[in-house]
Amino acid sequence: MTELSSVAPNADPLSHDAMLALRRVVMVAWLAIALGFAMEALTLAGRLAAGSHPATTLILIELAQGVTWAFFVCAGLSLGTAIAKVRASLGGLIAAISAPLAMAIAKGSQKVMVTALDAATKPASLSLTTLGVLRAIEYGLLGWILASLASKERPRPLHFGLAGTAIGAVFGGGITVLTLETAAANGVALELPRAITTGLNEIVFPIGCSLVVYIALQVGRHMKIISGEVR
Repeated sequence: MTELSSVAPNADPLSHDAMLALRRVVMVAWLAIALGFAMEALTLAGRLAAGSHPATTLILIELAQGVTWAFFVCAGLSLGTAIAKVRASLGGLIAAISAPLAMAIAKGSQKVMVTALDAATKPASLSLTTLGVLRAIEYGLLGWILASLASKERPRPLHFGLAGTAIGAVFGGGITVLTLETAAANGVALELPRAITTGLNEIVFPIGCSLVVYIALQVGRHMKIISGEVR
């Protein structure tokens, strides 16, 4: 009886920690989905302000792509910060791998929506290979920075927001400029609404994703504190 009673307390913390981790994953998923909707609303507002009125089918296609992209990228960043508190480089590696995968899955969801709605989309200015490499570097660096911030005793939301802002300004701004230059080199003038959409997605999204990671990190810590007090 003494052996059985000594095993039970050791098994309980494991299952409890697993439950906390599961709750954190679910929360990140919902926050990432909300971020995807928020980004689509922001880009739609930018298009309307520029005088464009996109069709409903186009909005649905871009919404599916944006939500899928946000879900997998934010999940990768959150996973990296969760398991890489000792080595921040591991968090960067996980984020670097998740970004191209998220882009590929998002493009796949876009094609599914295009087929389902029998719609047509405009070809991308940048090749998927170029964009995938740039985003792997971008989110790999962001993952490393966020993992470094998460390892501190008291991470601050301002630092996470500034990290996302810096990455968005450098890489997002660079991708936006490169997209415009590539389109011009191919003899295609990128419409103002599409240029605004590209800029908002590339520059603002890293900020939102960084804050999603911070919120998930803080909620996870508070859940551990509360569970420790209950015990």
